[in-house]
Amino acid sequence: MRPLFLAVFIVGLVLGVVSMIGGIDQNHRRGAWVKYVNLPTAGVAAALFGVVGYPLATYTNLGTAPILAIAGIAAAAGAAATVGVIAGWAVPSSRRESVDERYLLQGHLAKVVRAIRTDEEGGEISYEHDGARHTVMARSLDGKAISAGVDVVIERIENAIAYVELWSTIERELKLPS
Repeated sequence: MRPLFLAVFIVGLVLGVVSMIGGIDQNHRRGAWVKYVNLPTAGVAAALFGVVGYPLATYTNLGTAPILAIAGIAAAAGAAATVGVIAGWAVPSSRRESVDERYLLQGHLAKVVRAIRTDEEGGEISYEHDGARHTVMARSLDGKAISAGVDVVIERIENAIAYVELWSTIERELKLPS
């Protein structure tokens, strides 16, 4: 019995780690209750089942049925609490989150295809995103000219104009002192 509880606890921990890495599913089009049956809920239920069942099986003289019942109740309570947290906090806060479209490509690498000049006219960059090549007008963040063929990093795209910085500048800032 103890190996079962230990195995279920480990499965719960693995599900918890996977859900932390992957995040909570934000597909709000599914049925009302189905969106709450997910990895965090299953992970909490499994971990609690193992955490409660293992010591009961190790340190008490209770029979198999009462141990399974107590561990199952703990798992159900943990799952219910997780659903409460997801329904009351995680899902509503993700619905309220607004994404600033200007910064969606911040940090994206691009290449200058038409020189960026110091005047207002600007130049042009090309970059790949989601398997498609895009070309947009561009200006330098610091107002300096940038030659064609140079690698740059997108800071933001605003009013169909990309504001860029030299990749060499970013690279130099990223290098750690020796």
